[in-house]
Amino acid sequence: MNSLYEIDIRHVRGAPVRHQVAHRSYQWFVDLDDLPRLPWPIRSVAQFRATDHVGSTQSLRANIDEFLGANGIDLHGGSITMLTNARSLGYVFNPLTLYWCHDPDSTLRAVVAEVHNTYSDRHRYLLQPDEMGRAETEKQFYVSPFYPVDGYYRMSVPEPGERLSITITLHRDGQPPFTASLRGSRRPATTAGVLRAVVRRPFENWRVRALIQLHGIRLYLKGLRVAERPPAPNDPHTGAPRATRPTESPRPEENPMPARRAAADRIAGIVKESAGLDLPVRIRAWDGSEAGPTNTPVLLINNRRALRRLLWSPNELGLARAYITGDLDVDGDIVDGFRLAWRAARRNNAATVSLGLSDRLRAARSAVSLGIIGARPATPASEAKLRGRLHSRKRDRDAISHHYDLSNEFYELLLDESMAYSSAYFTSPDETLESAQRAKLDLICRKLDLKPGMRLLDVGCGWGSLILHAAEHYGVQATGVTLSQQQRDFVAKRVAERGLADRVTVRLQDYREIPSGETFDAVSSIEMGEHVGQVNYGSYAATLHDHLVPTGRLLLQQMSRHAGTAPGGGAFIESYIAPDMHMRPLAETLGFLEAAGLEIRDVEAMREHYVRTVAGWIDRFERRYDEVTSLVGEEVARVWRLYLVGGALSFEEGRMGVDQILAVRATSEGESSMPADRPWARG
Repeated sequence: MNSLYEIDIRHVRGAPVRHQVAHRSYQWFVDLDDLPRLPWPIRSVAQFRATDHVGSTQSLRANIDEFLGANGIDLHGGSITMLTNARSLGYVFNPLTLYWCHDPDSTLRAVVAEVHNTYSDRHRYLLQPDEMGRAETEKQFYVSPFYPVDGYYRMSVPEPGERLSITITLHRDGQPPFTASLRGSRRPATTAGVLRAVVRRPFENWRVRALIQLHGIRLYLKGLRVAERPPAPNDPHTGAPRATRPTESPRPEENPMPARRAAADRIAGIVKESAGLDLPVRIRAWDGSEAGPTNTPVLLINNRRALRRLLWSPNELGLARAYITGDLDVDGDIVDGFRLAWRAARRNNAATVSLGLSDRLRAARSAVSLGIIGARPATPASEAKLRGRLHSRKRDRDAISHHYDLSNEFYELLLDESMAYSSAYFTSPDETLESAQRAKLDLICRKLDLKPGMRLLDVGCGWGSLILHAAEHYGVQATGVTLSQQQRDFVAKRVAERGLADRVTVRLQDYREIPSGETFDAVSSIEMGEHVGQVNYGSYAATLHDHLVPTGRLLLQQMSRHAGTAPGGGAFIESYIAPDMHMRPLAETLGFLEAAGLEIRDVEAMREHYVRTVAGWIDRFERRYDEVTSLVGEEVARVWRLYLVGGALSFEEGRMGVDQILAVRATSEGESSMPADRPWARG
């Protein structure tokens, strides 16, 4: 489990003078029972010594166990993980080391925060975080020479996973004058990875200390004066028990009304005035101030540009742009954060915000006071920029390319082995995504009543999951059409690898270019109809009808939307994920199919299946987030994180649905060759 984190470190001082520091670095995350030991030729670039930390023994593990024991905690041999800087090339400087201490059943018992200052003093704080990883503790140690030893720290220290998110805020006299944050992504601690980090930053420990001292000089030149340095706590080895407060609102005597409201309070006021909403989640502004409910994910407003984006685009697009660029972030469960926001909007009838003149004037005054007035921020590079007439063939190709030609390697990280990019079909509570996708493919084949030798056309075949499955397991002659060159190449490769060239054909072709008169025994189109557009949907339905033989069946799996919601899924999806997409209520789709001459025989709603499908994709995405960012970059990775989370909630809350529609091209005499019951349901 030992790993490296590439991190962004940010220090923000809001008082008595404003000052910000940001730099990149890396840190180690290690198990104290399994400390890394590099090959001897490079061992000096990363070493972990007990003498570099608080304690009197020769073992890091024994030091922490001794400290915990002095505070009445026995882990009974449970694991301890540590986030720290390693000694490198003979030197180490560790402003902050964190230890997560667990029982044998992996329950977190405590977190130890070990702080070093530039005077070679060291001190440990014992924390008892809540379920969100947040805790408070009185300040007891002299760190910055510009702040005395008073006030308290509010810390957010969830144990790192794929992502690292640590925030420490000092509170004094009801104000948060200083906030430090660490954000990062996990990297494997391979020999090559370690060497890469060291080569990039060969003297990182010296550099970190020099940066701290340099900015100390700058603060002094800005007029700050050094506070008296008291003696360091006299228990450097074991540490006396410290009172650690659970996360709560500051006591009244600690929170007198400041002369100037903190940024977070003013932001909360704007939200209340303009949208009629109390903050559904907690926010933390760039000055370290916080507002909103506790025990929720925390929305991190990292800079004023985040609000400037919302000022120029006071809607979901502005919010999305801020998140995509990192101006906004989330500390905690992003899915839960969005869920709370949507529920609050519905409770307050504020799902759509319309600002009147007085609202805009109030917002403008607040914007001036917050210092966020400025030019429109640059649009993120990943936003789609399509040209041409809506749903012309060229524009449709460009729209499909924007979404599906991101790279086959990207979708292989996201999807299961079948590469099915559509809702799965779960037949049991504990079924895996892979099994549920196979179940979906089998269900489609059964509904179409596929038999060996039949001809199947799949319109919008994606990466070929259905045509490959139908050819391999049902013996059909399958033809797939797609507008994506990368999808076409991927399918052709799999066809060759599986020896299916005599049964599977894949074409780079628009559905409007399929030769007239070419007919098939069955036609499928799986979550492709959303890309056709409202104006073209009638001709799309007619095309599906015309390529069926009499009594041939059509299986359409398609997303739908609740009446009153955005046809394209909203400004974010339309701008970043699926430009020109158009969903419609189910009844409208059925009307188009019937108008094209198709007879509807069965409709199966699968909304809950999509909730579980997207949850599976999110799990794969987050576990492979480092690989994703290496492949497509941080901005595109954040686009997809937002898309997956938003999609999961849309299906969960019923704003979007997905249905399988089975239809038949009956003969002029009404013959359909359809059974009287539903044999496909029997498996």
